[in-house]
This record gives sequence, C-alpha cells and structure tokens, in this order.
Amino acid sequence: MIQKPLLPLLSLLSIMMLFYGCANPVTPTGGPKDVTPPKVISCTPPNLSTNFKATSIRISFSEFVGLKNPASEIFISPPLPKAPDTRIRGKDILIKLQDTLRPNTTYSISFGQAIADITENNLLKGFTYVFSTGPYVDSLSIKGKVISAADHQPQKNVFVTLYINNNDTLPLDSLPLKLPPYYLTKTGDQGEFTLTNLQQADFKMMALADQNGDLIFNQPSEKIAFLDSLVKPYYIEIPKPVAPDTLKKDSVPAKPVKKPILTPEQIRKADSVREADSVKALNAKYPSYVLSMFEEIDSTQRISKSNVPREGMIVFIFKYPFRDATFSPLNLGHDTSWCIRENTPNRDSVILWLTGPHPDTIIIKVADNGKIIDTVRLDVRKKEVKKKKEEKDAPPERLTFTTNGGGGGFNQYRSQFTLTFSYPLRRWDFSRLQMIDGKDTLKPRCLFADSIRRRVGIIHKWKEDKPYKLLIPDSVFYGINGLTTDSLKYEFKSRAQKDFGNLVLTFNPTRPGQYIIQVLNDKESVVVEEQIATTPGKLKFNNMTTGKFKIKAILDKNRNKRWDTGNYKKNLQPEEVFYLPKIIEIRANWDIEETWDF
Repeated sequence: MIQKPLLPLLSLLSIMMLFYGCANPVTPTGGPKDVTPPKVISCTPPNLSTNFKATSIRISFSEFVGLKNPASEIFISPPLPKAPDTRIRGKDILIKLQDTLRPNTTYSISFGQAIADITENNLLKGFTYVFSTGPYVDSLSIKGKVISAADHQPQKNVFVTLYINNNDTLPLDSLPLKLPPYYLTKTGDQGEFTLTNLQQADFKMMALADQNGDLIFNQPSEKIAFLDSLVKPYYIEIPKPVAPDTLKKDSVPAKPVKKPILTPEQIRKADSVREADSVKALNAKYPSYVLSMFEEIDSTQRISKSNVPREGMIVFIFKYPFRDATFSPLNLGHDTSWCIRENTPNRDSVILWLTGPHPDTIIIKVADNGKIIDTVRLDVRKKEVKKKKEEKDAPPERLTFTTNGGGGGFNQYRSQFTLTFSYPLRRWDFSRLQMIDGKDTLKPRCLFADSIRRRVGIIHKWKEDKPYKLLIPDSVFYGINGLTTDSLKYEFKSRAQKDFGNLVLTFNPTRPGQYIIQVLNDKESVVVEEQIATTPGKLKFNNMTTGKFKIKAILDKNRNKRWDTGNYKKNLQPEEVFYLPKIIEIRANWDIEETWDF
C-alpha cells in the first residue's frame, strides 16, 4: 500500500479555505459619519460687495444643499416690501431680489438654520450674505439678550428690531405699530442676538414675537419688549492674531493672516474718527442690552375655558385676572342663591357650586367690570350610562375629601391638619368626630378654613413625630348636593422638627419700594412661601421641607401684591423681577443664612 504524504494535503486544504473566505461577501463598514456642514465656496457678487447693482445672487457650496423652513429662517435686513425669491439649484442657492434697493444702504441676508446638506442634514448655522449699495459696508453692531419679563427664561426665535427716526408723518414711538423695522435679526436658542452691519444712528430697539408675518406690533397676543431710551451701535474690533513666542523651541511660525476682501476705506468705523485704542472704552460704554419680553393684557377680557368637571361644579378660566366678574343665569328665573362662588387666589378662575335643583342645561351670562364677555351654555347633568346585564350596581356616590397629611405626614409647624371636601358643606356635626392621640380619645376642635365651608381645619396641639387617627362616623358631613360621607378611620402622622430646615435671608435691594419675595421649587411650578418686604432686613422662612429652591423678588410698583405686565402705548414696562443668583438647598435640621444684595 502506497502512503501519500500528509503535509501537501493539509496545505491544499488551507489554500481552499483561504479562497473561500475571500469569496464570502461582507458588508462594507464604510468611513466615519459625515458631521461637517456644507462650506461656502464662492458668492456672485462676492460677499461684502460695495456699490451693489445686481438683481440676483448665487451662493455656491461644497456639496448639494437643501433649504429647511425658508419662510421663517431666511430674512433680509433692512426688510423689503417683497421678500427675495430663494431657490436651490444643485450645489447653489439662487436669490432673486424683487424690489428696488435703497441707495447707500448696507443689506444683510440671514439664513439662520435654513441651509443643510442633503445627505446627512448637517446645518450651516448663522450664514449671512452682506452687500452695500453705497461705497462702504456699515460695520457697527449691537449685542444683547431677550428674556421673559416674568421668569427670565430665554426667548428664542423672536425678532429683535431697530427703528430710525426718518419718517416725516409718524413719530418714532409709533413706527413699530405701523411700519416694518429698519433693521432686524432673530434670537438664538439662549435668547442671544447680534445686530450687525449697522449705520451710525440712534435707534429705538424692540423685540417682537411676530404672529402674522408683517413685522408690525398689531396683534394683542404678540409678545413684545422695548427699551425706554434710544441705543447707539458700536464698532467691535476684530482681535489681531497673536504671534507665537519665538523664544520657545517648540514654537510654530504664525500662519499668514488672510487679507480682507474690503479695503480699510470701504469699512465705516464707529464714527470715522475714533482711534483703535478707544475700542475697549467703547465696549465698556455700550454693554450688551437685555430686553424683557411680555404679553400685554388685552383690554378685552376673555374666557379661556369653561367646563363641568363633575355634576354641580362649573369652572370658568379667564385669560386675564378679573376685576369684578359676575355670573347671571338666564334660565333659572330670579333665583339669587343658585350657586356658591369660589375664587382662586390669583383671580383668574372661578368655581361655581350649584346649590339646588337645576335643569340639564344652564345658560350663563358672564361679565367683568360691568362689560359682558360671553354667554355660555353648559350641560351640567351627569349623563346616565346604560349598564350591561352582568355589571353589578355601583356603590352610591359619596362626599369625599383630601388632606394635607398624605405621604410622609403633614407639617404641623406651618399649618393645621385640613380636610378639603369634594363639595361645599351644607350640614355637619363636629361633635361626632373623634381623634385618637396615643392612648387618649378626644373630641377635636374644628373650624372652617374658608368662607364657602369646603375646608375644615383640625385645631390641636400636635406632638412631634406622632401617629394620629381621625374617626369619622357615617353621615357626619353633608354636601350642598345631598351627598354624605361614609364611615372612615383616617390615619396620619405629624413630623419631627429635625426633618425641616430654616432659611434666613438678609434682603438688601438698592432701590426702595415694596417687594414680593417668593420661595419657589427648583422648577418654579410651585410657590412654597411668599412674603412682602418694604424695607431691607432679615426675612425668615422656617420649617421648610428639604430640597432645592429658587428665590425670586418682584418690585411691586403699584403695591397690589402681584406681578403686573407692561403696556407699550402707555410706555409702561412690566414690573421688574430679580432672582437670587444661586439655588438654595434646604437640609434637614440645618439653618441656612444668605445675603442678597441687588
């Protein structure tokens, strides 16, 4: 028997497996994801052109591009009666000007976040094309930020506008109400803005959340901000490149600085005579501006919402705090006691509790300060739902209540234990209530905590960190609709004083006046406590729950103990709001002392 060598056979098998692996198709992994925005290759006419006479503009990019939301993202400043026609052609953006340009004027076309490549949707943010119909390009600027007047939140995507006193028939203050602005820009995500390529002039500056696209403040619901005084633009010097330290061995030669397109004679300085060494003084003289945006209270009061959350309960929500709201039923005859009224603390909502027999539908005429707002038709009966044969009868509806003692117990250092009923009460018998305090069973002292008898406070000398039981027999409380409480044993617990913290705030405002000092949760959704301060001094907020809080102060100019918005026609700014620059953290069994100078 002839034996063949094993080694050549193994070599042949290895070669075959290698070829098999090479022939097996594998999905290519590709390179890294493209995250680079498109680049501007050229502009025709060139960007920053002077003596501009063209009627169309071509902007060429390094790749194919598209336009996102061009109607809202692209705008020209100063505005033209007809917006430029902007189109895409391959790697180019074509702009056709459809109006006659002003002589000796610098224009800027801002693209915001409209330009993106079509492959990965990478945005080219903030690109601006600038040209001048005169011999130079204006180079002055104004910077700032737009915030909400009420809570200092940044206002993004709102217009910041400038007006110049060049109208023979309208005063400067009336221009925002009648005409588009002379210059404009939009705010960024943090409310920041920069108005560039401005001429030397005194401007009226405003911010506008335009709703109808006409760039005019003519809608009651359009938010607005304005400065009381005129503003001057200033020249921002471009920092010169710093040459590397030639003494260091590892120093790198400075890269040559690219020459500007324009000659020095073509760029207008701040006033054509200021020297370069005065730039720092200019920046100190003209700091960034802060515009506080607000919504005016329309002279016409409105009802934002009216509904019937449950039978016998009608809720009206007003757009603005009401002055003297009245409600007149039109189909209940002359019944003057048809409801019990409950106003919310900020006077922007009213609850009407129906007290007696009523039809399925009630028609109510609503007025405020003697002026009829609306006539509302409401279905107030609970609709009957047909039950299936296999469904059992539901238990009878009961009068229910909530308390301030849920969760970890109630803070007896800040309030009494309170029952809030689902309806105002018509009948009650406090003598039947019992409370168990340790081994003692006693009759608690009860008082109504409101005028409509919906909240009952239990008055007691509470012990620290102790459990309690409240025994409520059947039919102790009757609501105005005849519903009564079921028998109930309610268990709750008081808190230990060491669970809370105290805050002592030394309050030193620079301006005299009445201030509303609010302690807010970190999301500003809840006012934890509010105090009124008329003089500097110490404010004490004792027995606060642990957590992080913000401190807010409102300069209450009209002393009505609430924040008031502004009015442009009356040249009335919204009441100023201030925030303690830091978050206050309340810890258990700690005293926090904070000084606030502003």
